[in-house]
Amino acid sequence: EELEDLLFSTETTCRVPGGGGEMTEPLLASSVVGGDPVAPPLEPLAAEGEAAGAAVAPAPAAAEATADAPPAYSFKAFAMELGLGRFVAALEAADLLGNYVDTCESPLTLFAPSDEAFARLGALPDDLQVLRELLCVHITLGSLSHAELLNTRSITTISQQTHHVVLADDGQKVLQVGSASLERTDVQLPDGRGVLHVIDSVMCCIRLLQNCRYEQVWNKTVRPSPKVGLAGEWRKSQDELHAILIHCDTWQPRFQGLRGSVVPLGVGGPAGEKAHKSFQATKNTFQDGTVHFSELLILEKPPEMSKKKRKKPEDQLADGSMSQQPALDGNQSSNYRIMFSLYRRFEPADGA
Repeated sequence: EELEDLLFSTETTCRVPGGGGEMTEPLLASSVVGGDPVAPPLEPLAAEGEAAGAAVAPAPAAAEATADAPPAYSFKAFAMELGLGRFVAALEAADLLGNYVDTCESPLTLFAPSDEAFARLGALPDDLQVLRELLCVHITLGSLSHAELLNTRSITTISQQTHHVVLADDGQKVLQVGSASLERTDVQLPDGRGVLHVIDSVMCCIRLLQNCRYEQVWNKTVRPSPKVGLAGEWRKSQDELHAILIHCDTWQPRFQGLRGSVVPLGVGGPAGEKAHKSFQATKNTFQDGTVHFSELLILEKPPEMSKKKRKKPEDQLADGSMSQQPALDGNQSSNYRIMFSLYRRFEPADGA
């Protein structure tokens, strides 16, 4: 696949026998390429009557306000003036407004779906934790302007989901972040609290519902078979969910390392079926927002598992040195992650 078609991804980890290490937790606790998570994961919503945790500790409580003190910052009042009432309502329902957006000490970048986008989506998720995770893929730490987004290939949200950033080559040169396009950009939040971009759709959230075992065997189907939940908006005729084998140490993808790794998100989407015969031959399913990789199989034996062979005399060169065969790093583990990524197939223009 062309990486330019990648929209966003999250990852979990499986391992083939022969290596050590720890596995990555599901979404909201997964590791990030290049280092530690930029923000702690959200705690699960507390049961009724219990105190709920927060993703990032709010600012310390200030002293009691005096009559002369300026009014407290309210993102709700600010966003309502922009016509983003449904985004505000969703943040309130997920308990992210007063407990996070209003009180976070770090500047934020907010990708706010328009009211039209929420109307197209329909009802929000009933499960509060799913709703919270869905909204968290619209928030990143730090203030990222339109110009700064143009100079990056990906961003990581506070839920540790990665969004690919691309300038859509559709004649209008609209910047696309994940599955959404930016409609209005660089709306500065008050008091240097960050920046807001209005987007045309509710971004898709990838959630790992069923993880696979830590130990897996090459040339065998992954067990238990992974289940991935989707929330938000996607295009049924164009979007596909891919499972990709990633080496934990080098972060190198093995695009041909898995079979049964592509699931079109439409009901019998013609583009996905024609392009991926492996999908037709498997029982992978997508129903009610859940992708079930029931026949995901590890095809390739990782080279890290190959036995080291002694160099033969014929490998010795005339000057007495040995031929420069690629050496296998003995410290390199055989740990692999399965990264789940959403791809969008763009229809070629007429005459192209």
